[in-house]
Amino acid sequence: MLRNVHRGTTHTLKNYVDQVLNEAINYYNGALTTAYNRIVTLEAEVTCLQGKLTRLPRGNIASKAKIPEPPTFAGSENKIHLHDWLSQIALYCSAFGIIVDNQKIVCTLTRLHAPTSTYMKSYYDKVQAGQDVGSWSDFAQELKNIYGQRDDKKGAKKELTVLWVNKDLAKKNFIKYDKQYRTLARIVNYSDEVHIDKMKEVIPDEL
Repeated sequence: MLRNVHRGTTHTLKNYVDQVLNEAINYYNGALTTAYNRIVTLEAEVTCLQGKLTRLPRGNIASKAKIPEPPTFAGSENKIHLHDWLSQIALYCSAFGIIVDNQKIVCTLTRLHAPTSTYMKSYYDKVQAGQDVGSWSDFAQELKNIYGQRDDKKGAKKELTVLWVNKDLAKKNFIKYDKQYRTLARIVNYSDEVHIDKMKEVIPDEL
């Protein structure tokens, strides 16, 4: 009889312990699943907010600042060189905490005037469509490729010689071709007749 009582008590105790353990496991599994789902949701919300923050307009912060806005830039006709102008843009952005590439590019686009704004039209289109405009380094390099200061006449003549045979660029992107040609032509001492003759050979008839 005692043996039976012992067996019954052991079996009952084991069932009780198993039940408590199962309830505890189920409770903590549910709590951990809820916590994990909440973390995933929060991460998605943070990512969304970061994306919106990079596209926030600057508002009227510049109007209250002691540092003036950088001058506008319109290409080769500008009195200020591109290098100096980009330095002013960098100082202005640093002063107002504009450090995200998207914000820096948008800020710079507001200071571009034609014909430079026409050449950089693809960036304006991306901003209007809410698309990623890429990195600041790529943006600045594209400006430098066209409007960078070229004091070396020998190098300018070499680049101009390449343009004289670059029919593909003249046909696909005449605006880019024109900007490069204008910048280089101001450095070399070729006569107008030379430029006219060379351009007739590379520019499509319809242009």
